[in-house]
Amino acid sequence: MRAWAAFSAVLLATGLTGFASVSAASAAPTPPAVGPDWSYGAAAATQLSQLPILSPTVVGAGQSSYDRNTGDKTNGNTDFNHFLATGPRGNVMLDQEGPGCVYRIWMTSLQSYFPSEWVHIYFDGQSRPAISMTIGQMFSGLYAPFLSPLVQGPAASSGGYVSYVPLCYHTSIEITTNMDRYYDIGYVTYAPNANVQTWTPGTSTASMQSEWTNATSDPIPASGNTTVSGTISLGAGKNQALATLSGPSSVQAIKINIPGVTASSGAAAASVLNQLWIQIRWDGEKTPSVYAPLGSFFAMGQFGAYPTHALVAGMDASNYMYMYLPMPFQRRAVIRLVNNGTTSVPGINYIVQYRPYGGNFSQTGYFSTSFIKGSNVRVGRDIPILNTTGSGKFVGVTASYAGDPQRLYLEGDERIYVDGSGSPAFYGTGTEDFFNGAFYFLNGPYSQPMSGNTAHIATATSDETAAYRFFLQDAIPFRRSIVVEIQHGPYDNTTNTSASMLAYYYKRPAVQSTLTSTLAVGNVGSDRAHGYVISDQVWQGKHTYTYPGTADNVNITDHGRADRGYSQFTMTIARNNQGVDLRRRFDHSIANQAAKVYVNGRLVGLWYVAGANAYHQWADSDYVIPAAYTRNKTSITIKIKYVAGSRYWTEYRYWAYSLVP
Repeated sequence: MRAWAAFSAVLLATGLTGFASVSAASAAPTPPAVGPDWSYGAAAATQLSQLPILSPTVVGAGQSSYDRNTGDKTNGNTDFNHFLATGPRGNVMLDQEGPGCVYRIWMTSLQSYFPSEWVHIYFDGQSRPAISMTIGQMFSGLYAPFLSPLVQGPAASSGGYVSYVPLCYHTSIEITTNMDRYYDIGYVTYAPNANVQTWTPGTSTASMQSEWTNATSDPIPASGNTTVSGTISLGAGKNQALATLSGPSSVQAIKINIPGVTASSGAAAASVLNQLWIQIRWDGEKTPSVYAPLGSFFAMGQFGAYPTHALVAGMDASNYMYMYLPMPFQRRAVIRLVNNGTTSVPGINYIVQYRPYGGNFSQTGYFSTSFIKGSNVRVGRDIPILNTTGSGKFVGVTASYAGDPQRLYLEGDERIYVDGSGSPAFYGTGTEDFFNGAFYFLNGPYSQPMSGNTAHIATATSDETAAYRFFLQDAIPFRRSIVVEIQHGPYDNTTNTSASMLAYYYKRPAVQSTLTSTLAVGNVGSDRAHGYVISDQVWQGKHTYTYPGTADNVNITDHGRADRGYSQFTMTIARNNQGVDLRRRFDHSIANQAAKVYVNGRLVGLWYVAGANAYHQWADSDYVIPAAYTRNKTSITIKIKYVAGSRYWTEYRYWAYSLVP
């Protein structure tokens, strides 16, 4: 247990005033907790109509056992047995200050099963775990709260152990174990004053279980939908509109049936599914937001038609390919099929369902896709999935790989960068792990509501793999930009790899945050301009470090300071702000840094980053300051007060990003 774990209990008991004494101004009452204007937990999973609504104060992230030592080509692929800490409570997999929700827990082992290993989950600074069970129990689907079909073991998830049971917390969560293998946990955090209710044994996931049990049916109730349907024949090189719709409306379902294309067609259907593309234009745009080959669009990939039963995409029992992600538009939508092939395709049946949409389009993203195809991918350069600017949410990917028979092309770790951060928000342990399998999809193709390995075609000289994964209740928000990539080498190098990636996401062209102030700590002019002061300073100077991830060989030199007291500074913000994202560059070789954050003398909450990285010491961390502390202001004075438990607090650079409409 971390040295200052009792802090969470103090939060609950004293409202964050139970540590060091503070001035009268510092002790001013904080604004009351506010109920979220977005759904979370199991509700988020069963209210998918809210997916297009953008939430600038929500942050998605992950924690995994990836190898931190990537200094040369002999290291970097030992992606297991790396924990945030090891102590009396066991190996710490996750240690987060809330409010937030854990949405995905994945793990695997070189063994067939975890014979006696356990998992303990602590909420809100509890001294005893609220959940304590063996890993075998956790993923059997028989023990609450980890009930089928929200969890899958290695037989159902092709080598992986995965849970999508939402575990939400008001103040904090800590997950520990005695196993020493691979793990990856996905979670989201909310603004400090969000009134998220902590998981209890009475928290129900019954509606979510029902939704998942009925995968291939529309997870959004169809009442109120209007249907457009028909049959077309599409000549070579031709295109035809399936539906031209008026708004404000939301496309709720797109279903297509092609004669002869069934779940058992396999590779025989590859040609027709790759030559037919779906194209969607929203509100008169010149470049379509959606343009994708049907095989990938419906989550089967580029290698034909296979059993695919994702919650929002796949093929149903009547051989209709379906897409259920909601797609709002304001004025006009044109859904079109394009035949990019040299042969005609007769008898294409289609169904489009839509309904009126009453949401605020200034906070709504347009459904979009990005299809990227690369051959002979360069070793040592990440395979791109999505690289876009603006604001939105990343909600999924269908990947199609062709490469060496040993399947070493599956060794790459996903790296996801949000809003230009130097630190990846997600850094995984392997490609098949990202798709919830393990060991090169040990048990062959599978299909589950959130992920699947739809196709595996192997010969003596080549290997083809298709897989999908959706992020729904755990969609990854971005306010300015997002970069989603999967590593390709330099470990277990493989050549002649081809990769086709279709990303699904929601996007507004306008950003939802703007850089309004930068403090370069240790720079005399910058310190003076921001009124920077520091107490109980223990170090100042400069370091040259690297960030983990794609820039792990790029040296960056920066000046900074460290303290066991506090620092204080003033940052310019936009008057029309809806809160502020405060980003800090710090030395991550100093473990478990924690501080209390004050704005204009009012306590906001705790800023804490667990763990350390001794190999790539630079890290960026974001702290969302709610609008209750910043509304109608053009500047704020921020005080960062060290909390005992680590050696000291480090700070090299602060950026203030004003969250804007």
